[in-house]
Amino acid sequence: MGKLNKDHKIFTNSCAFPLPLNSVNPMKLCLRCNNYFDDENTVCPNDRAPLEYVGKEPLIGALINNRYAVDCVAGKGASGIVYKATRLVMGGFVAVKVLHTYQGADSKSLEKFSREITALERLRHPNIVSFFDSGITDDGQPFLVMDFLEGTALTTIIQKGPINPGRVLNITLEICKALQFAHDQGFVHRDMKPDNIVLDHSSGKDMVKLLDFGISYTIFENRMNAISRPTTVAGSPAYMSPEQCRGLPLDHRTDIYSLALVVFEMFTGRKPFRANSNKEFMVKTVNEKVPLMATVRPDLGIPEPVDLVIARALQKNPKDRHSSINLFASELTKSCEGSGFAFTSGNEQDPDRLQNQPNRVSERMRGQ
Repeated sequence: MGKLNKDHKIFTNSCAFPLPLNSVNPMKLCLRCNNYFDDENTVCPNDRAPLEYVGKEPLIGALINNRYAVDCVAGKGASGIVYKATRLVMGGFVAVKVLHTYQGADSKSLEKFSREITALERLRHPNIVSFFDSGITDDGQPFLVMDFLEGTALTTIIQKGPINPGRVLNITLEICKALQFAHDQGFVHRDMKPDNIVLDHSSGKDMVKLLDFGISYTIFENRMNAISRPTTVAGSPAYMSPEQCRGLPLDHRTDIYSLALVVFEMFTGRKPFRANSNKEFMVKTVNEKVPLMATVRPDLGIPEPVDLVIARALQKNPKDRHSSINLFASELTKSCEGSGFAFTSGNEQDPDRLQNQPNRVSERMRGQ
């Protein structure tokens, strides 16, 4: 059975929540011990954790659009349920995402779902989860069909501590390819975070997939927002840019900021800011200078050139950041390889080699 991350999303080669075969009534699942209980229970009798509905959506065993046979629940989040299904004509497994029943008539949920479908239809890229189909179930629920990913959410890997610098560089460059492609098509992701990055390393090399374009929007929408109305504040507070926290119009540079936060966390095993609430994260993002990685983890010997690249991407003013994802990727690669801190795959030197470098922090960056 797969492991859940904090948003109750999983990506695995087996079902996350295989319901009892004879279950016809709504069932509840304990997300802590993975045991099922009758609908009448509100907390787990084993560990007193809150129970989540998993059998409320009657699609287990159903046939969607005469093409997808639903096997089991593969993941459950705030926006809907992801089912593992068998593709009947072409074979193989797919992920079928369906809105929760209570969200079917909610305009905001439908708009977000529609955004994700629109984005995935246009964003065909090896590092972006593949879109196959969309439609309406027999009982009127919108659905979309995507890759069934057999891998690990980046969140799970980060929770184990700092990631090897060579691996961080390779993962980052794969993410950059996906984001640059999305930006070239006019899309801003707006929700870059480890939960939305999945790594498939079955081949021995990380294959990165970027997920969840549900709150993405286009550059055209950004221009309209700048003229007519403020941007709706949406995203994950721990990974939002200052302008995103303030509800200002956004462009591709908000993704650069959020990605730099993810890279910061991969290198150090920690977020730049510590906060006890989403509001506190947002206040610190807007008002406090992001510390250097070497300040947060002086024991890791992170070279100054690498620190300065991340620091530039984390500037409060978007104009002070890199002008594109490609430029960020190029500068990060040069700083990592030039300092001997990390190497990309295929480099003649060991990509996993870590050399402790003198930790010289730029006084110029300290003063900003």
